[in-house]
Amino acid sequence: MSESAQDIWVTVNGERILVQVEDLHQRPVVAFVEGSRFEVEIEEGTAGSSEVESQDLEESAQASISASTSCEVTAPMPGDVVQIHVKAGQVVKAGDPLCVLDAMKMKNTIHAPQDGVISEVSINEGQSVEYGMSLFRLG
Repeated sequence: MSESAQDIWVTVNGERILVQVEDLHQRPVVAFVEGSRFEVEIEEGTAGSSEVESQDLEESAQASISASTSCEVTAPMPGDVVQIHVKAGQVVKAGDPLCVLDAMKMKNTIHAPQDGVISEVSINEGQSVEYGMSLFRLG
């Protein structure tokens, strides 16, 4: 993620979510939610607001995330890959564990951000990863 990234709060189905976005004027907008990378379209008139909580944006954001056909899961922190729970071609549901990262002697389970099929596993057990590095791609 670039140094010029902005944090914005979005409310989706009544839940406030912190979203980190890169350049809001570039299309599609690159957004990071809990370490997962999404490319989203923002309706005109909503870009530039530091806090947006309209029902229209909630529905638009949910539709954009749900309609994504591909999703890249990135490392939310630097660490070592301790265990990989999935393989390419495997069907996963949102919330399923994908892998475990060891960061500063703490085990962190990385979960699937959405339903999909694992189209790519970019890591190996025992590998060190950096923040933002691609771990998996869901197709």
